[in-house]
Amino acid sequence: MNVNDVYEQRNSFFLEAPAALKGGIYAAIGIGLLTLGYGFYADGSRTWGAFLFNLFFFFCLGLGGMAFAAMQDVIGAHWGRPIRRIQEGFGAFVPVAIALFVIYLIAVATGIGGADKVYRWIEDPSILSHFHGKDKYLVPGWFFLRVGVVLASILVLSLWQLRLSLKRDQLAMAGQKAEAEAYGQEVKEKLKFWSAPILVVYGTGFTFMGMDLVMSLSPLWFSTLWGGWQFAIMMQTLMASLLLVMFMIKGTNVGKVIQRQQFHDVGKLMHGFTIFFAYLTYAHVLTYWYGNVPEETEYFIHRLHQPWFGLVIAVPILGFLVPLYTLIFKAAKWTAWVTGPIACLILLAQWFSYLLMIQPEIVKDNSTWVPGLEIGVFFGMFGLFALTFTMFAKRNPMVPIADPLLKNALDSGHH
Repeated sequence: MNVNDVYEQRNSFFLEAPAALKGGIYAAIGIGLLTLGYGFYADGSRTWGAFLFNLFFFFCLGLGGMAFAAMQDVIGAHWGRPIRRIQEGFGAFVPVAIALFVIYLIAVATGIGGADKVYRWIEDPSILSHFHGKDKYLVPGWFFLRVGVVLASILVLSLWQLRLSLKRDQLAMAGQKAEAEAYGQEVKEKLKFWSAPILVVYGTGFTFMGMDLVMSLSPLWFSTLWGGWQFAIMMQTLMASLLLVMFMIKGTNVGKVIQRQQFHDVGKLMHGFTIFFAYLTYAHVLTYWYGNVPEETEYFIHRLHQPWFGLVIAVPILGFLVPLYTLIFKAAKWTAWVTGPIACLILLAQWFSYLLMIQPEIVKDNSTWVPGLEIGVFFGMFGLFALTFTMFAKRNPMVPIADPLLKNALDSGHH
């Protein structure tokens, strides 16, 4: 298929979710809402913890999609153009996630459902009295201001990115081919110029957001690798999710535009970020082990007890060892029955990672903990993410028709 074929078939690149999938999505959202209702009745702070880590997991997929698109715009990469709109479909969840983060922050500020007990330093500021710097940084007003500025910045920039990218296709869909091509070139140059500063804002904002919302749950602990480690998780899960969606739509007209080269390249990136994730995880543990700093090592020792220990063992096996060796073979990057399960294992492992970051700091009674509440909230958040993606795919062509770089990707099949 060449770029002219794409233009002629432009009306066939919308994706309508089957009735069964729609039913499953609404059922998942229903499960999530019921779980939240029960959770706030049974254990409010744990429920907010489950809400936070599941929201953060899917927010990272959305922000990762927008950041990955910006990375390709900076360098003018051709290879990823056929799958760009899938990334933007993930990015459509960013505004929804930010609205949910605002609800969460309001709950923390007002104590709704026990949310004020999620952060120990808000409930008892005196625990930071011996930590100079932290006692000035972790202050509620300053905390809410920082997170609010980051969320507002990410919202504005991601919406701007999406609007520019989609507008050129709207011209093409209206049959204004010449105008779409001219505007496509203009957008290409604009995104190439602005994507670098956008990535700086995304990277800096995401780092501070992770430190404030997640790392501060353990206020006496600190990691200078936190931003990079979270980025590694974000990109590994993004590549796994991209591959799963690419396989799912393979039989559609959109899938015909995606070639083996795209599967191979995304698979290679998933393999690479698997190693990067493992490297930064090991760097965490090694540094604290030989440094022998009590308040730092305690963070890990706490997670080496039940009920968390099984998850600590599962993450490196499912998220590193299995994909490390199975993805070495070329065919493992584009063969659905091999790549699909590996991608699912990676997503499961990193869901465990987020659970391990947050819940051990919130769950008070470890002896009776089972992950039912966390799984129920996951279904709700997954349903919301899937609903956002399917609504986006129904309203926008899932191939960037007016992207000037699409021609190179389709003509050569690799870049």
